[in-house]
Amino acid sequence: MLSPHRRYFAILAFALLATPLIVGLFRPDSPELILREGRMLAPAPQAPRSLEALRAFPGEADAYLKDHFGLRQTMIHTQRDLSHPVLYGNEKALIGRDGRMFYLGRDMVRQSAGLVLRDQKVADAADMLAEMHGALSRRGASLLVAVAPNSSTIYQDDLPLWAQKQGRKTEYDLFLADLAARGIKTVDLRPVMENARADREAYLMHDTHWTARSAVLAFNAVAEADGHPDWRLDPQSSIGPPAERKGGDVARIIGVEDEVSEAVQELALPPGGKSQDLSPGPMPDWVLSSGRPGPTIMVIGDSFTASYFPPMLAQHVGRAIWLNHRECGFDWNWIDKLQPDEVWWMPTERFLICDQGVRPLNFAGSGEARSPVVGGTSPD
Repeated sequence: MLSPHRRYFAILAFALLATPLIVGLFRPDSPELILREGRMLAPAPQAPRSLEALRAFPGEADAYLKDHFGLRQTMIHTQRDLSHPVLYGNEKALIGRDGRMFYLGRDMVRQSAGLVLRDQKVADAADMLAEMHGALSRRGASLLVAVAPNSSTIYQDDLPLWAQKQGRKTEYDLFLADLAARGIKTVDLRPVMENARADREAYLMHDTHWTARSAVLAFNAVAEADGHPDWRLDPQSSIGPPAERKGGDVARIIGVEDEVSEAVQELALPPGGKSQDLSPGPMPDWVLSSGRPGPTIMVIGDSFTASYFPPMLAQHVGRAIWLNHRECGFDWNWIDKLQPDEVWWMPTERFLICDQGVRPLNFAGSGEARSPVVGGTSPD
């Protein structure tokens, strides 16, 4: 017999162990939470009917129980909060050791560290690009993929130990490997940004975005990989003098945008030609016509390329088009209408995978398409 005080501990221990099982029976987590992790829900194990099935049964049962016990998401979030404290910030951002600010939304920091690895969603994005590559090839156009790295990918040593990669494979690694297996031309911009950082700041201190100089270096790397080494721009003459800039998108999220500033250099190129917005909104699709003969280049990306790449392209091409990536929900009709010679797929690393159910609109090769949800306060 147990002593009275040990009985209470035994009852408490039993209650703690039984609670997830009971909640899992009567109020389990939604299966959609598993799908958001980029994988399929483990199926219920079947009664073994062979020796081989009997050997596999424990593993199948274990996988099923891991996906179906109650309070699963609550426990995962609690464990993350206890074992992965930030240096300073809130649930959407943190400040690293040298004062650099990192966005925590869309699992950006965990993605850079290889702590989130959504294999199926990465493969789905690669499959979609393979379909696009085929459709573009049939009309005589080419596709090149270059992903702008997260700031947390480049400034690993500014992050707490839990957020550092430490040799783990990341979604960026998987994505490049999947595209290479499908015969799609890619440019790994991580070494470019590492080299940029070795010379001076590659990303803004209080913002998710890279500097204008880094944008120029990324453009040069993409242009050269695409067979246009003569399009390279001089980083020194392409950007203006430093000027003070207050705040930043991450500083705004933390609530200190009026308290921080840094010296920033902006792109300083001659006028590229005549511009025209193709869609409404704060970050519209747009085209820049140089008025000179040359190819039509389309960049599909986000705020990392929106204001940078069309002016840089317009120094050399006939038309430079920028389309909002929209988490893979851009409108394919613009490709049909504008007939680009080359398409550069350039989302930021945190937008590397498509949002759930989102594919290019009006693209027959992608199946049923759905527009992404627009809005929110997170960085673009």
